[in-house]
Amino acid sequence: MTQTFLNAFISLLVITNPLAVASVFVGLMAHSNPKEAQATAIKAVGVSFGLLLFFAFLGEWLLTSLGIRIPSFHVAGGILLFAVSFRMVFGDSRIGTPGTDQSSFADRADVAVFPLAIPLIAGPGCMTVIILLMSSPSGLEGGGAVIAALTLVMGITLATLLASRNILRVIGASGNVIVARVMGIILAARSVQFIVDGLRDMHANFFAS
Repeated sequence: MTQTFLNAFISLLVITNPLAVASVFVGLMAHSNPKEAQATAIKAVGVSFGLLLFFAFLGEWLLTSLGIRIPSFHVAGGILLFAVSFRMVFGDSRIGTPGTDQSSFADRADVAVFPLAIPLIAGPGCMTVIILLMSSPSGLEGGGAVIAALTLVMGITLATLLASRNILRVIGASGNVIVARVMGIILAARSVQFIVDGLRDMHANFFAS
């Protein structure tokens, strides 16, 4: 269970990338008072958490209903995550990283839902990861470990948003870029592992049938 929790925690933390979200949050909340910023952060994380829980419990059922086998999703999800990691290492992977214009979102009525919750926190990559993690044959205990890891990551994301101005002031733009690159390398390794696992399961299913 400990290994499952650590794998889930690292994967979700890397793909969520709270520091990148914090940089967007600071720009969007530049003209808001502290209470408004706090309410926006809580709502964004709450919406993200609810959406990811939906995919955690019903994502595999949804795939099965569409006729998509889990090994195939492992391979496709791994490729998608590798593309995300490639952008993280060699360029901006998210809307709103330093140097990106955020003015197009500034006049939206509810930035907590878009772009903060979707696609920055609970984006396609994060949805893919949570389905892949929950589809692993680790039983009820393993599923509980994944949900615990998701809860912790959402808590860290909320804390990062609430302290975003101070954090970004300390690490600066260069520190933010360095963290993004390191996380991109870790995500690349995890995405390759997802692909390998999917191909292995396909091979096993082929010979079993």
